[in-house]
Amino acid sequence: MTLTQFNALPEDRQFALVYATGTYVARRWQEVHEAVLLYHLPDGFFVELTYDTDANEVQYLFAFEAGSEDDRLEDYAMFVQLPGWLPEAL
Repeated sequence: MTLTQFNALPEDRQFALVYATGTYVARRWQEVHEAVLLYHLPDGFFVELTYDTDANEVQYLFAFEAGSEDDRLEDYAMFVQLPGWLPEAL
């Protein structure tokens, strides 16, 4: 399934597809009570699910491709922790 096909699905089908086939990659915080969960789908695009921790529910999702103008992967870079055995400079 392409990103365009995914975006054409109704929202409930999009959520179901993310949970059924997506691989959880990372989490970042948007607000104090909003966690954004990043999933990678098998067809090569990514989906963010914005989760409200106070309401205990997913508020909305946003799908994008790496390298596109909507690419949000850089937002997760500060949350990546590399193993301590890696040298500081390569």
